[in-house]
Amino acid sequence: MIKEKIIFGIDRKEISHFTSIELHQTINNHHTFTIKVPHSVIEKPRAYTMENAQSWMWKVVHIALENKNNFLGIITNIELDFNLDHVGSQIILTGYSKTILLESGTKMHSWEDTTLQDMVREVIKSGANEQLQNEIQPEFTHKINYQTQYAETDFQFIQRLAKQYNEWLYYDSEKLFFGKPKKIREKERITLTFGQDLYTFKLGVNAKQTQFGAYTYNEESNKLYQAKTQHKVEGLPRIGDQAFDASEKLFNTASLEYGRIPTGDEGFLETILKKRQEATMADANYITATSGNNKLKIGSIITVNAREEKELSPLDPLWKAGKPHFQTQEVGTYIITEITHKATDIGEYENSFKALPAFIKTLPEPQIAFPQAQNQQAIVIDNADPKGQGRIRVKMLWQQTKNLRTQWIRVMTPDAGTSGEVPTNRGMVFIPEVGDHVMLGFRYNDPNRPFAMGSLFNGKTGKGGGANNDIKTIYTRSGHRIVFNDNKDNESITIKDKSDNEIFLDTKNKHITISAPETFTVNCKNMVFNVQENMTTNVGKDQKSIIKENSTINIGKNLKTVVTNEISQDSGKKTIIASGDNTEISANKELDLYAKKQITGFSDGKTEFGAKEQMHVYGASSLITAKDKIEYKAPQMNKLPEKGKFKYDKEKQIIDVKWKCENVEKTIQNAFTGNKASIFVRTRNYDEGESVTIKVKEKNDEDLKDGTKELTFKGEVNKEGFAELKEALEIENVKEKPNIVNGQIQIFGATMDGKPASCWVDCDENGKPIEKEKKSIWSTLFE
Repeated sequence: MIKEKIIFGIDRKEISHFTSIELHQTINNHHTFTIKVPHSVIEKPRAYTMENAQSWMWKVVHIALENKNNFLGIITNIELDFNLDHVGSQIILTGYSKTILLESGTKMHSWEDTTLQDMVREVIKSGANEQLQNEIQPEFTHKINYQTQYAETDFQFIQRLAKQYNEWLYYDSEKLFFGKPKKIREKERITLTFGQDLYTFKLGVNAKQTQFGAYTYNEESNKLYQAKTQHKVEGLPRIGDQAFDASEKLFNTASLEYGRIPTGDEGFLETILKKRQEATMADANYITATSGNNKLKIGSIITVNAREEKELSPLDPLWKAGKPHFQTQEVGTYIITEITHKATDIGEYENSFKALPAFIKTLPEPQIAFPQAQNQQAIVIDNADPKGQGRIRVKMLWQQTKNLRTQWIRVMTPDAGTSGEVPTNRGMVFIPEVGDHVMLGFRYNDPNRPFAMGSLFNGKTGKGGGANNDIKTIYTRSGHRIVFNDNKDNESITIKDKSDNEIFLDTKNKHITISAPETFTVNCKNMVFNVQENMTTNVGKDQKSIIKENSTINIGKNLKTVVTNEISQDSGKKTIIASGDNTEISANKELDLYAKKQITGFSDGKTEFGAKEQMHVYGASSLITAKDKIEYKAPQMNKLPEKGKFKYDKEKQIIDVKWKCENVEKTIQNAFTGNKASIFVRTRNYDEGESVTIKVKEKNDEDLKDGTKELTFKGEVNKEGFAELKEALEIENVKEKPNIVNGQIQIFGATMDGKPASCWVDCDENGKPIEKEKKSIWSTLFE
């Protein structure tokens, strides 16, 4: 043990005397110290109190072991040790390095898209303010998507980050280092020689599990990444390499566990495993020793020499003088990772330390457990996933007061996936709404990997299923709903939207009702209605059926059609009325039969024409023919001169008008601006070659074109009674001041019978049209 002057002070004041000092320092953790001070140095003689000493609580301690070896710590405990021996009563001061400032209670915090360096700096500034010097230079420089400090003190969180990313972490007596220092003290390398200032010396090796495998899953790309370590560790001395080779033979199977860091890159995962392997093998080769050199501290680079006595020749002058001769041999170069200093007031000093090979890439991992997250409640703050993957952002309860949030997280659902027919969203898609409460789970219990397990009602939002829990419902944000009623007296299923469109399945009465306040439309390729008994159709106003080809009605017994006013039937070519027995046509007033060319009547039996009053058979010429004979039966027959002509006149009607494409092949509902639309007219009682006139107006009597309120189109009727007005109208009308509706411009165009045509054009917030290459503007022309 050597004698050195040790200086000890509290709160920048030197303490004149102390009995002993013991200082323990190690990487990855706090340093601890115990200082014994004679009671009489600070307290009144024979006073059994420590009134003055207690003011030292939480004060900064400065221990100067050597000019460049200073330690800064904080007193956290003071004891008065009564003793009647020659040492006397002692004030015992214990405490930690200034890193203890980072132990002010466990905390919850989170970061998004932040570097490791910024994160650690923020934690140190928050926990220690400017009281703790630091150098934060981590090797990992990428931004971290999401990181949580979870029920950890600031120092525990920093320890965990050092373990998670295999970064260097140590306090060198004055400054906290996170990340390997840019300049390890190579220039301050200290040489220690066994037998001189190195009192004891041990060299050791360890067998370690050195092979690691890991996997991680990236949900955005739906990829599984796997990696494992290689069979080489850099930075080890020869004896360390030998220890590594022996370890591989002993532990020849790689471990397999989930990746400590979520990643979307196999190369990155392999790098993380490599650093972990380096950290594991860092202390596979080590030395322990005791020394009297008070320059040593955590992070010191030392060269260890061994000294042994050399045998001398009898001719050597040193042998003749009776003096031994020593030679030295270098054992290796090391970095101190743990050291304990012991000193007394009379200058006695000694240390014991552990050191690892100086050129290791990574220090051993901190002995700290990863936090285990529990299920937590959160509130949804966003569900507009920018990548369209159905994810949400939430705030856990502890994040709300700090205005923090999670990254975009996935939502658990009873069924989710894909199939050969459904590439996305196969399953149940119910993304929680903003403001909803959800329960979070955590993959591998890792607080950095949350996901939404499901939604929760609360006292304000939940109502339950009613009496006996009969009601089960699915409600959407806008009020659309599916209601399942299990009440035995009202068992039913209701599907209803906010506009009161409804499908009601009356389970009890075996009845289905479909209701729509406005229009009910069914679109399909083929449709079959099977009704076992009765079918009733009620139409409040008009009914219109359009059948492009054939229509067949088969009725087992009778067909009865009752019309209050008029029945009108038109066919383009032929109309056939046939019955298996009798056919009766009757009219309370007049019966009118008309054909442009010929009327033919015939029966296999008798044919009778009669009139209660006068029956008049008229023609330009009349012919009555009989194979056998003609009989006239009348009280008298008069031959009267013909006066005038037989008059027969039928009302001409336009029964249908449709917009058609240019070649009149297809009926259209819409047209491109610049296209030409044709008009198709169906007539009744028009002669071939007769002219029809169609007028087109704008609604509200507005101009169709400048100064033009009405357009007139003419065409001729063909022999089938149709008129085709080809390329009658060019779609071109655009207003100068259009209406803006939902980010689009509404342009009124041509109308038919007061029904407006409207175009829609995408526009900006000021109403200016947005030009889009070859985009069509559709005009609704006619229903």
